[in-house]
Amino acid sequence: MGNAHVGHGGNSKKTAVKDAVKNDDEIVTAIQESTPFPAAKTAMASVAELTDLQKTLLQQSWKRLEMDIAQVGIIVFINLFESHPDMQSVFLPFTGLVLDDLKKSKLLSEHALRVMGAVQRAVHRLEEPEKLHAFLSDLGRRHDKNGAKLEYIDYIGPQFLSAIRPILGGDWTAETEKAWTLLLGYMIATMKQALLEARNASASEGLKPMTLPPSSSSSSTAAMDD
Repeated sequence: MGNAHVGHGGNSKKTAVKDAVKNDDEIVTAIQESTPFPAAKTAMASVAELTDLQKTLLQQSWKRLEMDIAQVGIIVFINLFESHPDMQSVFLPFTGLVLDDLKKSKLLSEHALRVMGAVQRAVHRLEEPEKLHAFLSDLGRRHDKNGAKLEYIDYIGPQFLSAIRPILGGDWTAETEKAWTLLLGYMIATMKQALLEARNASASEGLKPMTLPPSSSSSSTAAMDD
């Protein structure tokens, strides 16, 4: 029995490693083809899982990126609209605008800056996993209020990686790509989970039977009792 238990654990570990490698390959393919990240079956549960080297690579590369953070964000969205034209209609202020006009759009610049601000907060909170998780969960719930579709969130990760690769140039290594892929995968998975929970809660709320408010006499009685 004991040997059988050990063997089963070993097989489970091998399967988990195999699934993780497969998922990483799918993510790399998604980056190259500008398609959504695969289902986050192997996404980190917390940024605490990042190695010290990965955290250092994220922090160092971000220092270069934040020197022109708004421009990075604009590149992300321009690339997004070029590769997925249907996404442009999701953002009503940008509907019908040609790409040249979008590049000069103040509204796009402001939105891009907000998105990059979320990435900035993630990098700055690598050593505060609980605070980062709370921030991303709140961000996911806010996207639910805006009516965002789950799949839309997936597209940002690949576009962000595609945008920063040429900017980082020689500093873009396999380890740097791995670190950013892990962080973005975690951010996306956490936001989507919170968004889905909020959406399911809203749906459940809609199924609850309506009740009448207290009658005026009841309210008066309650007031007198107080």
